[in-house]
Amino acid sequence: MGITDWLLKPLGWLFARHPLWRDAFGRLLMRLGNSYYWGLACVFALAAAWNLLGRPLDNQLSHQSFDLLMQERPIAYQPDPSIVILDIDEPSLAAMNSRYGRWPWPREVLAQVGEKLEAAGARAVVFDILFADEDIVNRSSEAEFDRYVSASRVSFFTALRLNPLNDKDSRLTLSLLKFPTRDPTAPARKVDAQRTVAMIMPYFNSIYEGARVGTVDLIPDADNVVRWHRSYEAMAGYRIPSLPYRMAQTLGWRLPEHAHNLINWPKGVTPYRSIGFAQVLDAAKNDDAAFFKQFADKLVLVGSTAPILNDLKATPISAQYPGIYLLATSLDNTKNHRFLQPLSPLLIWSLELLMLSASAQLFARTNQALTVAKYFFIIPTVLFAASLLSVSVSDTLVDLSVPAALVLGYFTFAKLFDTNIRSFIAGIGPYAATREESAAQLQIACLPASVPRPQILQLLVQRGSINKLWEPDMQGLGRRWADQGWVLWRWRVQGTESERKTAFIGDDGPLQLCWVDVPAVADACAPFSLAESIITAASREIREKP
Repeated sequence: MGITDWLLKPLGWLFARHPLWRDAFGRLLMRLGNSYYWGLACVFALAAAWNLLGRPLDNQLSHQSFDLLMQERPIAYQPDPSIVILDIDEPSLAAMNSRYGRWPWPREVLAQVGEKLEAAGARAVVFDILFADEDIVNRSSEAEFDRYVSASRVSFFTALRLNPLNDKDSRLTLSLLKFPTRDPTAPARKVDAQRTVAMIMPYFNSIYEGARVGTVDLIPDADNVVRWHRSYEAMAGYRIPSLPYRMAQTLGWRLPEHAHNLINWPKGVTPYRSIGFAQVLDAAKNDDAAFFKQFADKLVLVGSTAPILNDLKATPISAQYPGIYLLATSLDNTKNHRFLQPLSPLLIWSLELLMLSASAQLFARTNQALTVAKYFFIIPTVLFAASLLSVSVSDTLVDLSVPAALVLGYFTFAKLFDTNIRSFIAGIGPYAATREESAAQLQIACLPASVPRPQILQLLVQRGSINKLWEPDMQGLGRRWADQGWVLWRWRVQGTESERKTAFIGDDGPLQLCWVDVPAVADACAPFSLAESIITAASREIREKP
């Protein structure tokens, strides 16, 4: 039993208790006719416009579709080999515990590694570590790290953007920060350098003066999954850059055009080359220049994948994606200008209008709607394949999940309406005769194929009509049968013996139905009594003047 049959069950239950509603409802649907399909298309088109251009009805579908595309695309985004992770992983934490204790370690350790990396020609050394508080126990270590930062020209650091609701309570103004830049698109009247901003900055003065700082704040979607990277935050005529955006400004890369960008995700939880931090520190202490040659012209990110440090984020790739790899991916997309570019809402809506129009045309102008509906699952499959192809061979995201769901919804309602009409015409399903009605005399009448179908249907729509139309499946012998003419039938109520002929006005003049009684099965002398009755009805004079 299909989904349409299940949806029709409540209607059958209702008509069983209120038989008078059955034919009235069927005739109402018949009068609506093709206008229903076009009206339904208009409703879905308006809903699609509201979803794309107004307030989204449900983003969860597009979110899940995007996640699936990122996980299953056959040609995945290739990570930039110039990005290397120095991972403060579990083995590194265990190895360093005997020398420096638990994390955080004295910061001179980070300075030693940073100096060696820069001496080896690293293009940038990025610390995904928030140096928010002073280490009062290791002041000499703090001084060593401060000297390293002062001498460095390619080290970059993070700042933490707090909830904007706290901006009014902050004493930190844009004029005190050295890394925000003027927004070239903002008019001069909107520039306000005294605007306060809630942010946690590194406490080292050398980091502040160097201004090689950017935010790493994340803005997840409603389902708490990170899919977008905010390259900068526009505020009071300034742009507060993210760390990748700030690196692009400093290193001369092409800047992203938009503030919010859809991340192009490589496959796997750890797509970038990773080296344990303890191993790198040992090489630094041993002055192993050959080891550090591998970092020449590399973008080296220092961060942690250790779960104990709680830097795991939910992403389309994994529910526990290390924050350092999220930063690496955003940096990769920024450097190589590889953020995904979704199709414009207007283009998506135009595609939806085209699909809805084709669907309405199919139901309104042809008899193949139910045949197509049987294989409708192919359409979402094709649309998903097109989406997979778009993100595999380009950076354009053609997410057709919402158009597919829209047309699927249209087909469901249109098929339900079409099935209702066909059931009413044939007198089956919820429109079948009751047990009392089917105990009456079954009658058959025939009309030639020259009578157009809409004219035949008028015999069913007339108020008080009990006529039904038998139409065989238009395949094989059924097609040959349909070319012969029309077969109508009814259950004649007792006491209407005179209604052997029914007159009506056709396109070619008056026509007359001659009804033939079908012998009951128990009284039949031949096994094909119904067929004989149809032959008898077809052989009678049907174009006589009433």
